[in-house]
Amino acid sequence: MAVQFQALVACVLGATLMVACGEPSVDAADADASAVAVVDASAVAVVDASVDGGQVQADAQTADGAQLDGDAGDRALQFLLPEALPVAPGNKYADRDDVAMLGLGLFFDTGLGNGGCPRCHLPELAFTDRKPISMGKGVGTRNAPTTFNAARLSVFFWDGHADSLWSQPVFAIESALEMDSSRLALAHHLREDLTLRPKYEAIFGDLPDMSLWPRAGKPGEPAFDTLDAATQTEVNRVAANVGKALEAYERKNATTRGPIDRFLLGDTSQLSSVSQDGLELFLTQHCDSCHGGPMLTDEDFHDVGFPDLAGAVLERVDARAVLERNPFNLLGLYADAPPSQPAWLHRPETPLKAFRTPSLRNVARTAPYGHNGALATLRDVLAVHAPGLSSDEHGALIAFMSSLNGDYPPLPWSSWPVPQ
Repeated sequence: MAVQFQALVACVLGATLMVACGEPSVDAADADASAVAVVDASAVAVVDASVDGGQVQADAQTADGAQLDGDAGDRALQFLLPEALPVAPGNKYADRDDVAMLGLGLFFDTGLGNGGCPRCHLPELAFTDRKPISMGKGVGTRNAPTTFNAARLSVFFWDGHADSLWSQPVFAIESALEMDSSRLALAHHLREDLTLRPKYEAIFGDLPDMSLWPRAGKPGEPAFDTLDAATQTEVNRVAANVGKALEAYERKNATTRGPIDRFLLGDTSQLSSVSQDGLELFLTQHCDSCHGGPMLTDEDFHDVGFPDLAGAVLERVDARAVLERNPFNLLGLYADAPPSQPAWLHRPETPLKAFRTPSLRNVARTAPYGHNGALATLRDVLAVHAPGLSSDEHGALIAFMSSLNGDYPPLPWSSWPVPQ
C-alpha cells in the first residue's frame, strides 16, 4: 500500500459552498476529479500515516538519537525553511491577497479545460494525483509533482521548460494531454464568467473587446496565427495575467515548517531517535549534494538511473529551445519590471535523460516517485538510489524524510474543492 492520507473533515455550511463531511481515507486509485465539494482544511487533522515499508509513525517523544555537531550540524542548518517566500520574478501582483483569491477561483475552475488544475493536483492528495503518469485529456508523459511550496522553486517541469510559476500554467492549459484548451478560449471564458470577470477587471483592468476574436486558438493554429500582432499581444496579456493570479494563489498554498525545522531551531523532541539517525545518515551519505537547501533540491538536472515505466517517454524536451521561444519567459514582454536574468541563460546543455532534482519537502505524502512515477514507495526509491544501505538504514532515512512534512495552509487558502 502506498502513502495514505487520512483527514477528519468537519461540516461547514455556507451560502455558496457545497460541503463534504465524514472521515475519508483517500487512495489514489479512488481519486475522481469530476465530483467536487468544499472542505474547510482548518478542520482537517492530518495524520501522516505509514509509508510502505518505512515504519514511519507520529512521534513526539523526547529524542535520544544521533547528536549532530561540527560539519554535519552546520550542513543540517541549510535545511531550515525560511518563513518568508522568495520574490516572485516577473510578477508584481504575486503578493496581493485579492489576486490570490482570483487565483484560487481559477485553480479550481473546471472551465479552464478538462477539469482544471485539480485534475492532476488534488488537495486531499497533497496536490498530486498519486498516479505514476498523470491523466488529463490524454495520458501524460510525466508524474505530476505537488504544487505545495512551488513558490519556493525557480525551475518548473521535470525538464525545466518554464522559468516562472506564472508562466507554467499556460503550458498546462494548452497541452493536448492536459487541459486541452487555448489562450483564446481562456480569454472568452474569463469575459463570460460572471464571477471571474469582475475580479479580474478590478485587478488588471477591463478585458478587451473579443467580439471578433475566434472562440479558440493558440500558437501553431490558424485561428491564433492569423490574428494581427496587436490582437495576439492582447490575448497573450490575458493569459499572462491568469498565470500571475494562479501564482499569487500558489504562493498562499505553501506548507509550514515541519518537525525538522523545529528540531533545527532547538526542540529535540520533534525528531525521534530513528529520525535523527536518518538525518545523520542523510548527511554522511552526502544526499544533500543534490537534496540540499531549504527545499532539499539543487534544482539542477541529473540522470540518476531510475527505471523506465513501460510506455513512458524516456527523454526530456529541449527545454532551452522551449524557453527561448516562449513569449512568457522572464525576458519577454509579459514579465513585469525589473527584468530578470533567469538561470537558464547560463545553464550548460543538459543531457536528454537528466531530470530536475525533486524537492523532498512533503515527500512522504507524494508517492509514486521519479519523473515517470516508476517507483511506488520511498523504499523503492532507496533500493535504486542507495542500494548499499541496509533495510534499517532505509527505514531511518524514511523516518527522517517524514519529518519534512509541514502543516497545510490556513483559511481562506485551504477551502478546497475535493473529489468525493
